[in-house]
Parts: sequence; C-alpha cells; structure tokens
Amino acid sequence: MKTKSIGEILREEREYHRLSLEALAKRTRIRQEYLQALENNEFELLPAAAFVKGYIKTYGQVFGFDYQPLLALLRRDFKESAKGTLVPREFIKPVLRRRRWWSPLTGTVLGLGAIFIVVLGYLGVQWYNFNKPPQISVVQPTENAVVASQVLVKGKTRMDAIVTVNDQPVALQQDGSFETQIFLPTEGLNTVTIDAKDRRGKKSEIQRTVLVKF
Repeated sequence: MKTKSIGEILREEREYHRLSLEALAKRTRIRQEYLQALENNEFELLPAAAFVKGYIKTYGQVFGFDYQPLLALLRRDFKESAKGTLVPREFIKPVLRRRRWWSPLTGTVLGLGAIFIVVLGYLGVQWYNFNKPPQISVVQPTENAVVASQVLVKGKTRMDAIVTVNDQPVALQQDGSFETQIFLPTEGLNTVTIDAKDRRGKKSEIQRTVLVKF
C-alpha cells in the first residue's frame, strides 16, 4: 500500500473540516500559495525548512491532530541544504526535452509573431503605465526574516502616495521613502502588509511573512 504524502494528509485534514485554502490562509496568516504548495508537496516553492515545519505545526494546532509524525516524515524524505531549504533525498529523473523542428516557414512565422508581440507589448506597456497603481518597494523586512517583536519597515514609493503598514498610516519623506516601527505581539509566523494608494484609489500591496521570536 502506498504511503500517503505529507501534502495529502494535510489536504485531507483540511477537507475533512470543510475549510477552504482561502479561509485557512486568513485564519493562519500564511500565504495561500504556500498552503497550496505544501498540500501539493511542492516543497521547492516553499521557504526555509523552519517555516515549513511551522506550517505543519499550524495545521496540527488548527485541526487538532498530532503533527509530530508528519515532521518525522519530513525528516525522512528531505534534508536541509546549507541555505536551510528542503532538498529531496532522492533525485527526480529529468524529463526528456522534446525535439525542436526548424524550417524557413517556421522562421518566417516566428518573425512575424515576434513583430506582432513587440507592437502589442508596446501598446500594453503604455496602457499599463497610464493606469498602474503607485509602485512600492520594501527594503525591510525581507521575506521569511527572523525578527523580534519590534520590526523596522523601510521602503519607497511615489511622493503623492498614501502609505499604510498593517493599516497604520506612515509619513513619507520628500523622495517618497518611508520608515516606521511596528509591534508584532504574537510569536511565530506573522504577516506585515504594506499598502500604497494614489488619489484615484489605485493601490499596490506588498506582504512580508516574518518569523517572530522573543
């Protein structure tokens, strides 16, 4: 009998309790794409091993089951790399690439297609630049950073934008840069949400998942 994978067990627990991935993401403050990758056993899409173990522990706490056997499976099937990420103990055989066929007609079609794509792309970029929300960059904290309860948030956006960090307004400098301290009272996985909104109501949002340790 085939042993169920970690992702299959977690998905069955969630579906047994009739909770969607979206609802679980809101409840645990773990990104939905991370939960999806975990249930699909796509560990290469997940952050460091410490976070993956935290996600599994969170499933156990939310659904009330013993998560220790799953951590044992994780240790059996994966090892930590020098960077702290999970690496399968067995390598997957590479998929053979399909042969590529080339002909003069193929070159002509591809050339015309490339011209069409360039023109279409130019028009798309012009439309996007006119309608896009204010761009925002976040220097600190970095994704999956291990932090204390007091977290420094630094970034930059347009000078005329309105910036909030976890729904708290933040003052901008003349060059559009901002810097503020926020308090995260809960130890473990937390999400820092940075929003930038312009006068038309267009909004950009960046989220950072951090691991708080007191």
